[in-house]
Amino acid sequence: MSKIIFLIEPAEGHFNPFIPIIKNLLARKHDIICITGSQFKERVENLGVRFLPIPEQWDPGKQEVYEFFPALKDKKGLPQLKFYLKHILFDQIPDVLDALKSVLVDFPADVVISDTFMLAGNWITELGGPPSVRLSVVPLSLPAKNIAPFGLGLLPGTSVLTCWRNNFLRFIFEKLLFKDVQSHANHIRKQVGLPIYDQSFFIKGYQIPSLVLHTSTPLFEYSRNDTAKNFQYIGPIPVKPNADYSMPDWWSTIDKNLPIILINQGTVSKNPDNLIYPAIKALKDEPVTVLIIPAKKEDINNLPDNMHAEAYMPFGNLFPHIDIMISNGGMGGTQNALAHGIPLIIAGATEDKMEVAARVEYSGAGINLRKQTPSASDIKKAVQRILNNSEFKQKAKELQADYANYDSVSLAVESIEALIHKNKTKNKTHD
Repeated sequence: MSKIIFLIEPAEGHFNPFIPIIKNLLARKHDIICITGSQFKERVENLGVRFLPIPEQWDPGKQEVYEFFPALKDKKGLPQLKFYLKHILFDQIPDVLDALKSVLVDFPADVVISDTFMLAGNWITELGGPPSVRLSVVPLSLPAKNIAPFGLGLLPGTSVLTCWRNNFLRFIFEKLLFKDVQSHANHIRKQVGLPIYDQSFFIKGYQIPSLVLHTSTPLFEYSRNDTAKNFQYIGPIPVKPNADYSMPDWWSTIDKNLPIILINQGTVSKNPDNLIYPAIKALKDEPVTVLIIPAKKEDINNLPDNMHAEAYMPFGNLFPHIDIMISNGGMGGTQNALAHGIPLIIAGATEDKMEVAARVEYSGAGINLRKQTPSASDIKKAVQRILNNSEFKQKAKELQADYANYDSVSLAVESIEALIHKNKTKNKTHD
């Protein structure tokens, strides 16, 4: 039995992938503490795990992220990404490190497992703490030749011109546009007693953890040859069917011979004007059934007869019935849709969603609308393209078959336990 600390960003899309890994490690008799936002306290404790809150000033509680960090709300694309990196990702590290150090006094963990945005979990290793694991739940942000800087949503270079463009942009971003973020990161590192980064903070984010577990596969990500020995693809973390869930009464009344289209706007960017209302307008007269999740029927004006809205339906139960998903590009939902062979239509320009959309386009398994708020015409044309062109479904099926080769939870647990064993053996040798 080992002692394990989980350090998780207080957001649904970051918390949910950890649940099956925590359950599996608990079943293997490991002692676990989970540090995350207070809104997840009940769920953590229901797992049988000790909960500890992240520092109060970084805990949104039941507030929406854009309410808790209002400066994010009016930003999109690169400005939003830079603000997040400087004033949330890096600024929270000293406080979270203090919390981690306090926990480690009475709970000498054998490993700290954190998600992409909780860098304190990796920096604690540099400060002499236990080894660390980064569970990567967003698209790869690791810079590489011919790949555009993260945050632009540009496809990899395939011609001399596009390769030159992407390499030039990578240089400009590192030397100019992200120079202030790099300086800010180094200021924080000096503050906590660590040496400044000798390379881009994007690169160091993958080098510092003892182990990086990426929740996708090479077929979905851009082709690259520069991943390090500490990096491992484990495939998507699957959403499982809920055996206790009963489908709504209306489910038995829908025509299963018509295409079923899921509209999912995600859990962060929730403005229905962005995606839900344009999709309703686009599809209200089409021979399809539309499911809008999460959404409350009473919150949507004049819901058409071919549409249903639910605040919650477990995707594990729903995905086997879906023909197309229209989404703003959350990584977890996108990966799980593809794991069921569902082609996608993506409209997203906040957080990491433009990068998810670009990878869907790159894979051929869907359509990237390249905007946050598509028109009804944009959505209608995209739906018709997918319904009339079998290549999108074929590419989604190829990814489904590829993902089936990865048992993500078992791979994660085996790799975590191997890291713990290696470190314990190393310490015994030194003793």
